[in-house]
Amino acid sequence: MLAQKDRDSLALLIEQERTRVQELLGVRHSRMAVTPFTYFRGAAIVMASDLAQQSHSGQMVQLCGDAHILNFGFYASPERQLLFDINDFDETYPGPYEWDVIRLATSVLLAAQSNGFGSAEQEEICVAALRAYAQAMAEFAEMPFLAMWPSHLSRERLLDKGGSKNLRNHLKDVVSAALKRDSRQAVKKLCEIGVDGEYRFKNDPPLIWRVEQLPETWREKLDWDEWGPQMFASYFKSVRPDVRHVFSHYRLVDSAIKVVGVGSVGTRCAISLFVGRHPDDLLILQGKEAMPSVLARYLDYPSPDHQGQRVVQGQRLMQTASDFFLGWASNPDGEHTYIRHFRDWKGSVDVSCLDCNGLSDYAQLCAWTIAKAHARTGDRAAISAHIGKPKKFAQLMLEEARKHAELNAIDYSRLLEAMARGEIASETGA
Repeated sequence: MLAQKDRDSLALLIEQERTRVQELLGVRHSRMAVTPFTYFRGAAIVMASDLAQQSHSGQMVQLCGDAHILNFGFYASPERQLLFDINDFDETYPGPYEWDVIRLATSVLLAAQSNGFGSAEQEEICVAALRAYAQAMAEFAEMPFLAMWPSHLSRERLLDKGGSKNLRNHLKDVVSAALKRDSRQAVKKLCEIGVDGEYRFKNDPPLIWRVEQLPETWREKLDWDEWGPQMFASYFKSVRPDVRHVFSHYRLVDSAIKVVGVGSVGTRCAISLFVGRHPDDLLILQGKEAMPSVLARYLDYPSPDHQGQRVVQGQRLMQTASDFFLGWASNPDGEHTYIRHFRDWKGSVDVSCLDCNGLSDYAQLCAWTIAKAHARTGDRAAISAHIGKPKKFAQLMLEEARKHAELNAIDYSRLLEAMARGEIASETGA
């Protein structure tokens, strides 16, 4: 592990933020400052720097790049099936499989810590997840490739055989809520009727800004009447003909800037509303600015030059099935974006609701899922051989996770100190 004197986690965060919307950085810092775990969620660049100082297996896969336990969840497949999978690919990049494993394991320790579990319980949960990864990879290594490719956790397995009663009950609540989350529900929550009779997004700064009501400093180079059509013209080139056909039945009526997540705060993220002829024909897409992966500077590996394309292709490789509307675009300034369906049956587990057994079972589901993604994109037999005995592998990776959790605690304290001294921005109520 890198010596403390050689690390400057705050400098890495500040460097990453130079190209972000400066007015939103206070929100980003305040969200990261809630707990050591929320700091971890926003500090993927710091862990990437630490991982790059370590030796690795050389067994390359398509990495999620930010495989923490809250970056998994439910969503709708193009065939309208509810799937559970990885759901965040902003940092996806080819790299050594254990980098995802260590980040997931570290997040499991931090989630257990946030839930108030003791150190022995934290480590038991982490070890169970690591063994689940190793066992899943061994199973995938024995399968024919075409049989392995569509593997996924069925709804029955998740809801009826998902381990502890605590987790099963929580998953049923999450699924029930997810199935109600669609564009119509989002319109009811986020929109109002304008004087022209059209839906429009409610202006709710600093978290939602209608494009026409953005502060003047933000609008200096943004003429949405020009940018919107150009962005979507670029997007349509990246999607299949059937997706373009669907859009022929819709028209764009409004757009807004929307702050999302923890690590993404400050990137340029927008939502756009499309309507069709039927009153219920409502579609909201989300566009997220795609910046180079935090892993890219440390890994000399081929990846698309267009950062939105990198995200989309990584997602399609790792997920069993992906969003029908997933695509990428460039704005008139040449900045990169990827576009996806907004809130389409999206649902995430609230790990704070899980007891010790529930968190352990959920961590194992996430470990199985990341193993599936790695098996799809790497040499699953070679990875399984490198892992060896699941028990020994789990102990080795647990030690790595411990080290990164300790570094995370130090870095979290540095963030709080910098905010208290006014060295970096913060915002109450973020």
